[in-house]
Amino acid sequence: MKIKGKAWIFGDDVDTDAIIPGKYLRTTDMQVFADHVLEGIDPGFAGNVRRGDIIVAGMNFGCGSSREQAVLAIKHAGVGCVVAASFARIFFRNAINIGLPLIETGTKIPCKEGDVVEIDIEDGTVTAGGCEYTGTKMPDFLLEILMDGGLVAHRKKQSAKDRFGRRSGAYSKSSILSDKDHLNLIVDLTAPRESDKVLDVATGNGFLAFEFAKRVSRANANVIGCDMTRDMLLVAERIQRERGLDNVDFRVMDVESLEFEDESFDIVSCRFAFHHFTDPGKAVSEMARVCKTDGKIVLVDGLSSEDAIKSEYHNRIEQLRDPSHVRLYSKPELVGMLEDAGLKVIHARNWDANFYFDEWIKIADPGEEIAGEVRRMIVDSVEGDKTGLRVRFDDEGRLLFTYSTVILVAEKE
Repeated sequence: MKIKGKAWIFGDDVDTDAIIPGKYLRTTDMQVFADHVLEGIDPGFAGNVRRGDIIVAGMNFGCGSSREQAVLAIKHAGVGCVVAASFARIFFRNAINIGLPLIETGTKIPCKEGDVVEIDIEDGTVTAGGCEYTGTKMPDFLLEILMDGGLVAHRKKQSAKDRFGRRSGAYSKSSILSDKDHLNLIVDLTAPRESDKVLDVATGNGFLAFEFAKRVSRANANVIGCDMTRDMLLVAERIQRERGLDNVDFRVMDVESLEFEDESFDIVSCRFAFHHFTDPGKAVSEMARVCKTDGKIVLVDGLSSEDAIKSEYHNRIEQLRDPSHVRLYSKPELVGMLEDAGLKVIHARNWDANFYFDEWIKIADPGEEIAGEVRRMIVDSVEGDKTGLRVRFDDEGRLLFTYSTVILVAEKE
């Protein structure tokens, strides 16, 4: 994980009460924490810090109480990393658990406020003012938790790897994932040029990557599909061999920590995976980072209702069926995330897809007891359309529903 941002300078013994004063601890609103972060030292910090900026501090950063709100305030203010000569132990562990990147250097890094600082979390190095400084490298198990976005996200991702690994073959047979009309519409709206380099994140069995591969140059590996589940990619590689496509390369990689240089791709796509991302803002930011200026980001996913009550019920069903599910969003929420990353949406095309319950539940295979509970909840939603999925029975008595999905194509200006 590499981070680059503007430095904010703080001294020794910055305590948790200075990071987030006690009078704000009665709330659980993360925005309140972000709005008042470090006001005990610099009242203007919260209003001026920008996403990806870096705190550079002295000894004993985060001393005082064990309140995890101090870490939450820094993270939700958008700080990319905290670099300090040393950290209070509880603050350090809270940061790992919550997913706030940090590096302990042993001595304060000599730089001025506003200087650009570059961080390599995996190597434990800090570059500032043209000089490189080596910090304490984290043990691999802590680094893995941090890279995954914290302890809860780490467990979610481990669950997703296990689940998708077991069901990789079932996903390859899904009618909606392999729908040729849907895949072609996505590629048509994106309008790739033959020379374009394409990255398909959370590629799964590679269906969208293969469609892009048919439209771009076959002289080089112009399409890369990445996914954090190796078993999914093994299925994708088998399909690739069957189709004789030699311009696709598959790599094990997490969308929230892409191992590519800035502006490496003309097109970056993601299809039917966004609802599994533990940090959607970071995922979009990474997709935008590796996309070239004037390039395109393609985001395709199912939608949840704009009605908060229906959305909550719908997502409860999804999480029961598949514990790796994080959240399906409404169309305005998805558009907002793209715009927050500095992208301009140029196409927004809805696509309704009917799903029969038996096929849908078989893909996840949650077990007979959970499948029965999911079915009960879905049937109970028919009256009043509690999920927004238009749940119904066909003429043969089979339970089905309609997923509203959206294809969003955005340009990086």
